[in-house]
Amino acid sequence: MHAIELKDPAGFGNEFLRLTLLQGFQSLTKRDLELLIFVLLERDGAIDRGDSNASVALQLRVTPAKVKGLRRDGYARWRALVPEEADAALQRIVATVLTEANLRSGAKHVSERSRKEGFLAIRIEHPDDAQRFEQAILEVGALPVYERNREVVAVRFDTLLKIAERWGYLQPDPQATVTALKKLAPTSEEVADLLKKDIAQLRWDDVRRALNSLGAKAVGSTVEGGLKGLLKLAFPFIPG
Repeated sequence: MHAIELKDPAGFGNEFLRLTLLQGFQSLTKRDLELLIFVLLERDGAIDRGDSNASVALQLRVTPAKVKGLRRDGYARWRALVPEEADAALQRIVATVLTEANLRSGAKHVSERSRKEGFLAIRIEHPDDAQRFEQAILEVGALPVYERNREVVAVRFDTLLKIAERWGYLQPDPQATVTALKKLAPTSEEVADLLKKDIAQLRWDDVRRALNSLGAKAVGSTVEGGLKGLLKLAFPFIPG
């Protein structure tokens, strides 16, 4: 645990004063002020938006449930203070939640049956980020699935692939994708089938089917190795 330290104290103070006076002195309730301070702390970066509720709770000396409430209600009340384009927000969220460590953490909250069916367990503790990610799932025609924990959403690999396509993250050239797949899974049946086709006539639908098949197998076995490479192929900005 590290102490909370403002990155821009002057900016934090000026914005807090501006908003409290704009509303009228003493017109904000205690809850309004708490939410305002919290959102400004996350906007400043003193509290990392990607940190877990438990980690932030230790910094604030409150319970994780209180942090979850601050995050949920804070952005509902003061969302205008943290403007973020939808596309940029989704890229930030995906880069945060599709890390190996986060996937390992979420895996314990989804059943073995779901994993065998190709569902990947993704932990998203920040309620505002979870809402944005759920919306992305809905926009590609899928539904978010919850099993044991409301902070962990089970998503099929093919849904993630649709999101990558919908937001333009995926390499659009099927030949380039096949080249990458040859490095990731050179002995797989899916890649072998692709290589049997005339590379000049290769269609994206062929590549999509191979990616979905490989992804489902990787999810069903483990979150290590091949899955990391496939996710990195779909979302090139994932760290690591």
